[in-house]
Amino acid sequence: MHHLSYTIIAVIILSMGVAPVFAQTQSQFAVKDPSSAQSYPVNYSITNGTVNDMSINTNETSLVVSIQSTGDGNLTMTLPRTLIDAKAGADDDQFYVLVDGADTDFDESKAGTDRTITVSFPDGTEEIEVIGTQVVPEFGSVAFVVLAIAIMSIIVFSAKTRIRLGQ
Repeated sequence: MHHLSYTIIAVIILSMGVAPVFAQTQSQFAVKDPSSAQSYPVNYSITNGTVNDMSINTNETSLVVSIQSTGDGNLTMTLPRTLIDAKAGADDDQFYVLVDGADTDFDESKAGTDRTITVSFPDGTEEIEVIGTQVVPEFGSVAFVVLAIAIMSIIVFSAKTRIRLGQ
């Protein structure tokens, strides 16, 4: 009976020690909207590097990913469409991806609520930027709707007031 338990323990230890050296690190990063402080989860995996930070640049409609590379590697990110998207009207448009400021090719798969991109990067890379056509809903469009409703209310109110004063 003792030999059987030692064999099982040896098999468990051996199977744990055979993990691949270039394993991807599966993680999630909470990207904060700078205006509302709402958080958007971005699932990612990276080989030969670590992700230090992810942030939204609303002026550039982009997601900026700060990494520390330990060799040539790949970064795969699942980007929620509510965080960043690229649209031409109602149709999907192409993202632009920069690796340390240089335009690069990437692989992409699309789903209804997110888009997944895989970017290769050389050793020494510090920043990967994904540029879309829109990032987290900006306050500007909501403010425009509120302003339009307020103006219409003022016009209607002043028209009704004039009718009463004229009688």
